[in-house]
Amino acid sequence: MGSVGVFLEGVSTIADEAADTARDLFLLVNKDRARILSARNASVMAARLLDQLPRHPMVTIPAVVKLLGTTKPTAAKAIGVLEDLGIVQETTGRRRDRTFSYAAYLERLRAGTELQDT
Repeated sequence: MGSVGVFLEGVSTIADEAADTARDLFLLVNKDRARILSARNASVMAARLLDQLPRHPMVTIPAVVKLLGTTKPTAAKAIGVLEDLGIVQETTGRRRDRTFSYAAYLERLRAGTELQDT
């Protein structure tokens, strides 16, 4: 196989992996949306926050206030719903100025991008 063939095979592989990642991320968000909507403490703001997480997978309460155009207590409640469901995780270990991550989403984005030891 010539160098053009090897190049095109590489492009095809990368495109297939990107399509698989996009599909997996779409399925993850839809699964998490269903979990929110079926939760007893579900809220519209929690569902709206989930819709923002793919573009903002790391958030703080002030960031959620801005993203959703809401109050600090409402933002904190929305994060609390997602945290209770295991959708977001607090990453700082602090009581104040906490950051929350959409860990499963970030893990799927990272999958396959690690450098291989040779």
